[in-house]
Amino acid sequence: MLMISDRIDRQSEKTGAERRRGLRIAQDRPIKVFEPAGSRYFGGKTQDISSTGLRIELPTHAHVQEGETLSVHVGLSDRGHSLANRRQMLRTRVVWVDRSAAATGRIQVGVEFMASIAAGLDAA
Repeated sequence: MLMISDRIDRQSEKTGAERRRGLRIAQDRPIKVFEPAGSRYFGGKTQDISSTGLRIELPTHAHVQEGETLSVHVGLSDRGHSLANRRQMLRTRVVWVDRSAAATGRIQVGVEFMASIAAGLDAA
């Protein structure tokens, strides 16, 4: 079931301005993330999806930083369909990282689709 999210993300609460353009949809789907800097994979889940990016939840041992490039595959269901290989993954750039809930073993990360960035530059 899709639910439209009207929540403002944590970064927006700090700055007072909404940074993402477009509609966000609350989604709880499994993801597979490849971090090229550490050459490793780890799992997580989406929290919401927009046309330009994702808000995802990752384990605290995923030491991602703003500006870093990740490859992400979003699963089809919470039952964990077979995971994609790296060629099927979407290239993304980390926009923000919120470690305030790290005590729970999870961090929140905002990522932007690299294809969206390129399409915007081509259109300009």
